[in-house]
Amino acid sequence: MASNELDSHIPVFRGAGHLLRLIADLVRRPRRRECPEPVRHRGVAQGREGLPVICLVGGDDHPQLAKGISYFLSHADPRRVPHCLHDLRTDTSSSDPESVEAVRRTLERLAQGFALSVNGSDGRVRFRRFGLVNWLTQTGVGNGPGYPGGLEGNDHTLLQGLREREFRRRRLFGLLRSPETELAVDGNVPWWVWLFAVHVFPLAWFRVRRGLGCEYRWLLNQPYLAPRDPGTFIGFAERLTAPHNQVEDPEQLRKLMVNAFLEDLRVAFRRRIWRPRTARRTAYCVALLDGVGPGNCGYPLLQAVIDVRNETGAFDPLLLISCGAEPPADGTRIRADWGHSSLWELSDRLYGGWRDTFLHQGRARNRAPWYLPVTVPRLMPPSEESYELTRRLEVAQDARLRIPEPPLWARRVVSVVAVCGALVALLGAGGLVLGGESNYRQAHCGLSRFEDDAATLRTAGTGECIGVARHGFTFHSPDPSLDTTLRTIYAQNSRAEEAHQASPERPFVTLVHLSALLSVSGKPTGQLAYGREALQGAASAQSRQLRSTGATEPILRIFPANAGSGMRFGTQVVDILEQLKQQDPSLVGVTGLDQSREATNRTIRKLTAVGLPMVATTLSADSLVRQSPMYFQVSPQNTREADVAAAYADHLVGQGTKRPTRRVRIIGSADPSDTYSRTLSDDVAGRFRGRGFAVERTSFTPPPPPGEEPSSDAPGPGAVGQRSCSYPGVVFFAGRSEDFESLLGGINESCNSDPPTIIGGDDVARLAADADRRGHYPGIPYDFLDFTLGSARCDGTSELYAELSKLFPEECAKVASSSLDGHAALGFDAVKLYINAVKQLREEAAQMPLTPPAVWHAISGVHGDEALDGESGIISFGGDVDRQVPLDKLLSVQHIDLVGRPAQAGFCGRVGGQKQSSWCPPLEAEQGR
Repeated sequence: MASNELDSHIPVFRGAGHLLRLIADLVRRPRRRECPEPVRHRGVAQGREGLPVICLVGGDDHPQLAKGISYFLSHADPRRVPHCLHDLRTDTSSSDPESVEAVRRTLERLAQGFALSVNGSDGRVRFRRFGLVNWLTQTGVGNGPGYPGGLEGNDHTLLQGLREREFRRRRLFGLLRSPETELAVDGNVPWWVWLFAVHVFPLAWFRVRRGLGCEYRWLLNQPYLAPRDPGTFIGFAERLTAPHNQVEDPEQLRKLMVNAFLEDLRVAFRRRIWRPRTARRTAYCVALLDGVGPGNCGYPLLQAVIDVRNETGAFDPLLLISCGAEPPADGTRIRADWGHSSLWELSDRLYGGWRDTFLHQGRARNRAPWYLPVTVPRLMPPSEESYELTRRLEVAQDARLRIPEPPLWARRVVSVVAVCGALVALLGAGGLVLGGESNYRQAHCGLSRFEDDAATLRTAGTGECIGVARHGFTFHSPDPSLDTTLRTIYAQNSRAEEAHQASPERPFVTLVHLSALLSVSGKPTGQLAYGREALQGAASAQSRQLRSTGATEPILRIFPANAGSGMRFGTQVVDILEQLKQQDPSLVGVTGLDQSREATNRTIRKLTAVGLPMVATTLSADSLVRQSPMYFQVSPQNTREADVAAAYADHLVGQGTKRPTRRVRIIGSADPSDTYSRTLSDDVAGRFRGRGFAVERTSFTPPPPPGEEPSSDAPGPGAVGQRSCSYPGVVFFAGRSEDFESLLGGINESCNSDPPTIIGGDDVARLAADADRRGHYPGIPYDFLDFTLGSARCDGTSELYAELSKLFPEECAKVASSSLDGHAALGFDAVKLYINAVKQLREEAAQMPLTPPAVWHAISGVHGDEALDGESGIISFGGDVDRQVPLDKLLSVQHIDLVGRPAQAGFCGRVGGQKQSSWCPPLEAEQGR
């Protein structure tokens, strides 16, 4: 717009440029602090902040002065200055110029003007506090909302009105309650959803809003009309409604309205780093009151604004400009408030002179420092000779108001970019967090980092879940019975911790049962039964111990741990145990340990390095004792198995009903990592030769795990079984139960009616213990070595099975078969061995700390009168400090007949009150006896 077009709307008079510069200086908001710029004394800012009340007195020939100033503010560069022009001469509804209603209407017009979108999104102001006060004062007046509740002493109507006001201000509630919405959702959503959305949620939201909403809290904390009387929001709100507000002090009521109006402006302009819009408000709001005179509320409103500023001491971003034809009459209170007998004249010193006065006197409790009364020279008509010159010099040069640009960081583009950047960063961080959490879950068996067992569990490369479960994790086992067993142990651990808190003087120890709880993918879950049974035996020993109350009776916790199929991840689990040992001094030892493989050897060596003693349940390989002096086992070694097997085969050749020839074919695994099969094959070959048998050895290749290559080019166990059909001597199987099942399948296909004489090692007991798997090949009898006497019953004659019937009653139906493999009995005895060792330590050296080395030393002393008469036979280490295997440990021979029924063919070893079979090897002498 050309300058002549812009200044054509601004009145021309002498000093017009000074007036425009004064308004420009006052409208521009400083980058820091507020107006006016302070005086600095010795580097310290002095004086208060505030904007003056400009009173322009121009006579009757300036009817367009206020409109000209409004035009000047509207065309500021680069944006409009937020302002509102209100002509007080048009308000004739009140005969009393000082009435509260007149002030209220004026403030309402100004609030409506400042809230218009013409001021731009950064210039608009939301009047929440004044809006609430204005609504309350209008309640019950004329066409305002009715409020009979106050007359009845009931505040329900007022609350309902406030609630409806809030709902009308929220589009969401209006949408929910519209008839169109009701028709649209009728019959399409459940009734309770509609009830919650339309009634429950809005009411709950209003209750929270009334307690936490900024305008409601402000109303009870502002200084006017004693808001704490009667002490509640609704009580004070009633005082503001008609007709109750008629008895209130009018001056206080005016100040309450003005303070609410100014507080909304303060909040809108309050600088906050998280509200860049406040930094974009670089121009103050301007209220133009035209026609101010003694016949309207102009001067009372100005006085109320100044009084509120003095009483609150708060800065408000409002520049008040009043335009009147005549100054107040001499001797009136208003004229006295101006503090000057003469008016200020328009000059370059106008702003500086007011600022100096205000900075020195602004803290005074009077109104004079706030007023800036200015006399405006007469309007120059266009016909006057100096009109054009005055217009050029006074108006044209200052007609364009330039307000400061917002700081770079607060500009809308920067804010949008910053918000987008923050969102991208937030999404990126969220993605990283989610990705990290997803990776963490994948690495920790699907558990989040906030779950208790996550820190001690890992997902192995094969997908198996390995680690230690201290808080009931079930390792994603496919066996529901195993899950039940693990949950039972966790419940007993909780009871043990409660017992320890109740009796801290009793010894408190923790054992880790380390085993291969999970099978390789693709194998039947029935092969997991032995791991479950060993845990059930350990849980039974723990349960019995929890009922003990003696001072030396230890309180026991058991942590199940999974080393993966074949114990292949045992060393990784030991790393976790090492950390647990540092955190939990009650950890004294390890039980379990499945399958005599090279991975088991590595696990034993790693446990020794950590300093934890071990008591293995079912391991039997000869080389295990050479791995660590801290290793013990409750099962016999392969050398003893070979002795018993050779003695039994010799018995069959001499006295059996189907007498085989004195020859033996030993079938072993070609897997080089299977230590059990290799050592058992070697021991059996040596013992059978010693009894005059001709020995031949055959190897088979077990099925490899998924994704792995076969361990050799030897035939599979089924093919080896077919080739053994015509063998006249004894076929001894020194492999795993799953491979023995394949061997039986090959024999069943080729010679079911005339099978060879078969003897299996102790691992075959796992197949025999499963009645379903055992019955797959009727007509093929076989014998196998067992670590127990045979079938057991839940009839109360055994400590183990009496306890088992209480903890796992569903297992009792299967005990006749499941007890054949001896895993439950061996697991029970391994835990009992630790319990007895701890009791012995407490009885002999009560002050000795229960450390893993102390427990290990106590276990090595189990012999003679200290021997353990366990469920799997007598456990005695013979008094030899270097002995780690029980002396003459029980071994029985079980026979599976043509219909799959098990029966004991004899037993060898030490069993309390019973004598071994006549064909058994002689017992060893115990030292000291």
